[in-house]
Amino acid sequence: MDDIARAAPAQRAARPARSAAPAPRRAPPPPVEAPADDSPDPWDRSAREVSRDNAVADPEELIRDAKELFGLLAGGDKVAFWSAVAVLFSCFLPWKETAADGDVLGLMSMGVGAFVLAILIMTLVGMRVKGSFERVNPVVPWMGQLVFSFICLVWCIVYIKVSADTTRVPTPIGNAEMMNSSPSFGVFVAVLGSLAALGGTLLGLKSKPA
Repeated sequence: MDDIARAAPAQRAARPARSAAPAPRRAPPPPVEAPADDSPDPWDRSAREVSRDNAVADPEELIRDAKELFGLLAGGDKVAFWSAVAVLFSCFLPWKETAADGDVLGLMSMGVGAFVLAILIMTLVGMRVKGSFERVNPVVPWMGQLVFSFICLVWCIVYIKVSADTTRVPTPIGNAEMMNSSPSFGVFVAVLGSLAALGGTLLGLKSKPA
């Protein structure tokens, strides 16, 4: 045991002394940058609002255009336009009265033809007044307006003739009798409106500058 204790300090002295200088540290790796994401932010509503504004017309702009159109109407154009509006709204009134179904609206019968013709008349008047037919012969929109007004008048008169059925049938309630089918007041409003639209067109043609 004494020999082992004496040999231990000699072994410690024989070992090489470790370097006191610290080992050089490695530089930390550079931070990895995330790739740029060009995809739009799903929570960003700015793009949606812009697309929504482009898709839907501004109500104030529509009202402004309507006021501008009404201000440009004069003479025969004003008569023709508002007469076509009267024909348009008459289609929401009863055009025929039947024993089986009662009142029949114009839009639920052949009156839909007068509805379409009235829209065409209003469109022609509005586009012609705003100068949308600059590249077209001025006679063309006038003739179109005249033809549509005439067809609308004839359409309503034919409807009166077709809807009149003088066959007497018993009423649904009571013991009285009534006509099987008869024209109602809505079609007569349409006749007056289409007649006024035709007159307004002729008046506009007469006062049209050469």
